[in-house]
Amino acid sequence: MKRWGLLSLTLLLVSMLVLAGCGNGSGNTVNSGGAANDEEGGGIEWNAETNEYVMEEEIATGQVPLKVWVEYEDYGKALQEDFAKKYPDVKVEYEIVAKVDSVERMALDGEAGKGADVFMTNHDDLASAIDNATAAPIGNYDAQIKERVSEQFVNVVSRDGQMYGAPISTESIALFYNKTLLKQLTGSEEPAATWEEISELAQTYNNPAKNQWTIRFQAGQIYYSYAVLSSLGWHLYADGDLDNPNFEAPELKAGLEYYKGLRSIWNVNSADATYDSIENEFIKGQTPYVITGPWVFADFDKAAVENGFEYGVAKLPKVAAGEDAASFSGLSVAVVSGYTKYPAAARVFLNFMASDEGAAALYQSTGAIPALDEEHVVNVEGIIGNEHIAGIVAQSENADLMPQIPEYLYTSGDSLSVNVWDNLLSVEEAQQKATKEYNEMRALVD
Repeated sequence: MKRWGLLSLTLLLVSMLVLAGCGNGSGNTVNSGGAANDEEGGGIEWNAETNEYVMEEEIATGQVPLKVWVEYEDYGKALQEDFAKKYPDVKVEYEIVAKVDSVERMALDGEAGKGADVFMTNHDDLASAIDNATAAPIGNYDAQIKERVSEQFVNVVSRDGQMYGAPISTESIALFYNKTLLKQLTGSEEPAATWEEISELAQTYNNPAKNQWTIRFQAGQIYYSYAVLSSLGWHLYADGDLDNPNFEAPELKAGLEYYKGLRSIWNVNSADATYDSIENEFIKGQTPYVITGPWVFADFDKAAVENGFEYGVAKLPKVAAGEDAASFSGLSVAVVSGYTKYPAAARVFLNFMASDEGAAALYQSTGAIPALDEEHVVNVEGIIGNEHIAGIVAQSENADLMPQIPEYLYTSGDSLSVNVWDNLLSVEEAQQKATKEYNEMRALVD
């Protein structure tokens, strides 16, 4: 009997220890170094029941804070507060670090033991972070995130079959349209899908004497002209070679010829295609279409109420004979530091940032658009039912996300757009000049 009593006591103590290890208030057990599923060779444990990594003991019990770099104070506070609702014992400290500086700084601070466990960067800086091991794979969370974001975004943050970041926010230009005005003019509030449809409406609606135009956009910037050029088959750095933007490609020649023809429906010099002549005119309610980005939401929402119209956001128009219009798009990415001492907890936090709760924290604190697909973004608290954001996301999924865009690309690309739009040079001459300018500026940087 005494022997059985001792055995019972031993089993009871073991059970109590197991329960204590599981009871951190979040369903996330403490990882004290053992690895039940050590597929990464890093000694971190995956809990198949909760579908998450088991946080290191120091983090899970609040002995040591998890450190995060974000770009905005309000976003940091929102993440801190909302993460605490799910993991009340975990302490999170955030520091404000610009995304453009984070990879370079992490390479220094991480090695010195002063870096963050999770940091934010831009998608075009992620490659260098992977190269210098500043970014670590996100492990088993890739399956969860792949279900919620577009394949385009997944490809941008992946290498050799592994994801090295979680897409967090996106930004792209799109087609904004006045539903109320279109209904009056065409009998339908559905937007045009092609430039040919817009041109047809312009034949009857345009009135230069009254400064009345069917569509407005910043014609002298490649950021805007690219949508037309890509629709006719020209894509920047198609072979991934940053030394060659393909400015003299035949596809670009065809695109520029078509772009030049659009001057007939928006007949202003590029220097006059300014913010005031585009967004501010749309606010008045007398412009059917503008091409702009999500930074106008607050102004357009206010104007729609004050001036009695309803507006929508859709994918950019394509050339009828061409492919869907691509755009340049920004993508912010959350990254697990390759230097973190707490790889399990860091991955848990990264996955939270990419969740519905994290997306709500992002949108409600900064107004940025979560990088979720159309199906999931409209279910985020604060965004539910917002068709405007869904329109931006739809175009973002059609974007060309280059690994890197040198600053001099915009300089030479803008010059190309201006020279064609303002008829300063022939298309061939404009292409040759853009190539020459690009090479000269690249040589100065190299």
